[in-house]
Amino acid sequence: MKIPVIDLGECTDCEACLDLCPTVFRRNDTGYIEVVELSDYPKEEVDEAIKNCPADCITWEEAQGRQERRYP
Repeated sequence: MKIPVIDLGECTDCEACLDLCPTVFRRNDTGYIEVVELSDYPKEEVDEAIKNCPADCITWEEAQGRQERRYP
């Protein structure tokens, strides 16, 4: 299964993903945008967020081998 991943090092915090796909993307308690853990992700909605991300920091990755990107 593929999952959306945000490269927080490239994210400009524009919130386009939050507006376009709030079921998948949210702001966490530390203020960073993160991907919600779901059993399945809506491909069309995530693709729209990817297409409209000005920083091109959202990608699809295989779920196996996924590493959480955590920043202080």
